[in-house]
Amino acid sequence: MRVAKPLMLSSPEECEQAFYEALEAGDSEAVVDLWLEDDDVVCIHPGGPRLTGFASVKASWTSILANGPLHARCTLAKSLETPTVALHNVIEEVVVGSGPKQEVVRVLATNVYVKTPAGWKMVLHHASSAPGGAVGAASEARESHGVLH
Repeated sequence: MRVAKPLMLSSPEECEQAFYEALEAGDSEAVVDLWLEDDDVVCIHPGGPRLTGFASVKASWTSILANGPLHARCTLAKSLETPTVALHNVIEEVVVGSGPKQEVVRVLATNVYVKTPAGWKMVLHHASSAPGGAVGAASEARESHGVLH
């Protein structure tokens, strides 16, 4: 299913909403359309390597969404915005597994957007598993002693 995309996203919030709607629809083309076509974009999936460049990011989302929609709901935890750059740190609740083995896990993600002549575009998505993992487990605010930085 192809999610209709606006020609120009007028805010970083609009870009972020379109990103999560495209994930929910399993529409890899719509996800890719939201990224800036640039060699400097970066995407890090939970537990995955650092992917740099538009081609690598595109390939990763195409591969992930080839398995179907990614059911992720997010809440905005913190944001910083300037006239041309926006940084959103969000908490995602992602449904993993299938059938009776489904569970909702918490993921911490940072999404960065830049304003371009074609509207707002994503330049970074960095996601990692939240401490405690599953929703209903320990609070995501708790720190672990294994943090490297």
